[in-house]
Amino acid sequence: TIFDKDKFIKFVSNKQFLPDSYTAFKNKIGLVDEKDEFISEKKDVVLSWPYKDCVLEGGMTKEDQKRDEIFWNEVLAPDEISRLLDPKVFTNAKRIDKDGEHSLLSLRGAERRSNPIFRTDEKGDIKDNLIIKGNNLLVLHSLKKRFAGKVKLIYIDPPYNTGNDEFKYNDAFNHSSWLTFMKNRLQVAKELLKDDGVIFVQCDDNEQAYLKVLMDEIFGKENFINTISLRVSPPEGVKTAHATKTILKEKEYLHVFGKNRQQLSINPVYIKADMWDTHYGNYIENIDEPMEKWKVIPLSQILKKEKIYPDLNNKDFVSWIIQNANKIFQLIDAGKYKNIEKYRKDRFQWTDDKKIIIYRGRKVHFLTEGLKNTDEGLTLGRLLCDFWKDISFNNLFQEGGVSLVGGKKPEKLIKRLIEMIMGQNDIILDFFMGTGTTCAVAHKMGRQYIGVEQLDYGENSAVVRLKNVINGDQTGISKAVGWKGGGDFVYLEL
Repeated sequence: TIFDKDKFIKFVSNKQFLPDSYTAFKNKIGLVDEKDEFISEKKDVVLSWPYKDCVLEGGMTKEDQKRDEIFWNEVLAPDEISRLLDPKVFTNAKRIDKDGEHSLLSLRGAERRSNPIFRTDEKGDIKDNLIIKGNNLLVLHSLKKRFAGKVKLIYIDPPYNTGNDEFKYNDAFNHSSWLTFMKNRLQVAKELLKDDGVIFVQCDDNEQAYLKVLMDEIFGKENFINTISLRVSPPEGVKTAHATKTILKEKEYLHVFGKNRQQLSINPVYIKADMWDTHYGNYIENIDEPMEKWKVIPLSQILKKEKIYPDLNNKDFVSWIIQNANKIFQLIDAGKYKNIEKYRKDRFQWTDDKKIIIYRGRKVHFLTEGLKNTDEGLTLGRLLCDFWKDISFNNLFQEGGVSLVGGKKPEKLIKRLIEMIMGQNDIILDFFMGTGTTCAVAHKMGRQYIGVEQLDYGENSAVVRLKNVINGDQTGISKAVGWKGGGDFVYLEL
């Protein structure tokens, strides 16, 4: 019997034989018509994305670096995929605290019952911090039974598909392979999120546009929150030599999605204003007298008298405005009140509902409303939006006592995400953990965390970093949060 290869290809390409998930092209993006036939001389075309319907294991160990990636098609290899994604066994469990490492899986019978592997609450939910070594796709699927719908915040900094990251991932996937790699992991990550949970994915220009489209598909365009631009690399030094050949890179991105945006709640974050707001130009010199007797003079007049220059970098000025914030004000539009005759008079008065004070038909906005607690203390604040340029990505080599040139993220960044999204009893997950920045920050801030990493960073691993944290590491955010050391975590291997 002679096998007719051409007829077989035509047969399995027929949509009546296999549903649309069958991948027609193995290596490259191809243009096909609605019948999945080559376009050659046809005019109506669609863009076919190879591997979209496959599962990519994505081996990342040193031994995996040069292997050909294995794609399991969901229709043609359902058994292989089921085995791949079935929950796996965790081994070599040990609790690590200031007194060292304590094996947990060696316990037996009654000893295990009196000293269980995990701490749990009355609902049986695990309350331990977890550090897991293993393939993150397999780990995520293995965590589903205990953590599905329980993670409040996910932050990941995946390989950027540049081919030159210091991360020894297989970071040179072809484009469609990288998207498949991310799709498989983001799909299960969504299952782990709480209904009011949020995911932040950091990336650069190599894949950010495609990643946004992929996340639209997985999380729903209606659950897109924003894309934050991060100023990560100011143009200076050797880089500026290339300024005549290209537009230099200064930013990266954080794609932000909620699992269900309707249930989302974000804590607004304020940073120190760039400069003094001169609209706060009025000063009440007799604030202790009844409102109707208040007398207004220009703020510049009193500052000149006090010999203080208005500059938010001037500690004397900041201290003075804080002490006098209830006397300093600006006038802003008061909507309907500006057209009511009695409110247009040259005197201060409450509105009938006693909610705002009106002066000359406009609302009195005191500086007390503009002062905010920021990382630099109480000062005139500015609401943080979608362009973050105040966090330095330079000189991070000392943070945590571990090194990863070009790969570490600042502890201050993770602190901000936690403050924006998490409550005290929530869980944060990072399944591209690297050297453990996310987990180190969560530990210092008293939040429960799960970190997953496949690569072995040796003396620069997350385990080493967290041991430093437990022993009172004073780098990164430690001083800002008053970190003194302590706590523990459970280490597991897949």
